[in-house]
Amino acid sequence: MVKLPVPSLEGLRTERLTFRRLAPADVDWWMGYINDATAIRFMPFTLGSRADCALMIQRSLDRYAQDGSGLHALITADGTAVGQCGLLTQEVDGAAELEVGYHLHPAHWGRGYASEAAIACRDFAFARCLAPSVISLIDPGNALSQAVARRNGMSCGKRTVHRGIPADVWRVWADARSGT
Repeated sequence: MVKLPVPSLEGLRTERLTFRRLAPADVDWWMGYINDATAIRFMPFTLGSRADCALMIQRSLDRYAQDGSGLHALITADGTAVGQCGLLTQEVDGAAELEVGYHLHPAHWGRGYASEAAIACRDFAFARCLAPSVISLIDPGNALSQAVARRNGMSCGKRTVHRGIPADVWRVWADARSGT
């Protein structure tokens, strides 16, 4: 069971990042992600499509209004937007789940930002008792996202089909983190 609405991550801070809600103007910097074939290889987007970029951002705007969930921009201390991360409500095999979703701009890969942000989302969800576990839906071939999930304390539990696409369900339980 997922406790709704999901509280806003707006202003959540980690050691190097601040979360802020996405806005339509974020299409301009997020095009760097959509323009990178390696970044979107596991996503249902067309390389270089501004419409797909706007749609990705609009999904989060719609989620904010619907149930409070959604991806947020990740901003460094110098104001650089490095990616998106957030808590997303999902239906997986007929069950309501709370997902930690993350996408990093390719120019900022390999710096630990995705793990830092994903851990912050996991901890935010568990501190507020939003769900007994959180998941990440990851393409079976996406080794980089799997590594982030492992650093977030997750393990792969099962394979499913989500929105017509095969995905592995990575999960961490709140009680597993507390040792109870």
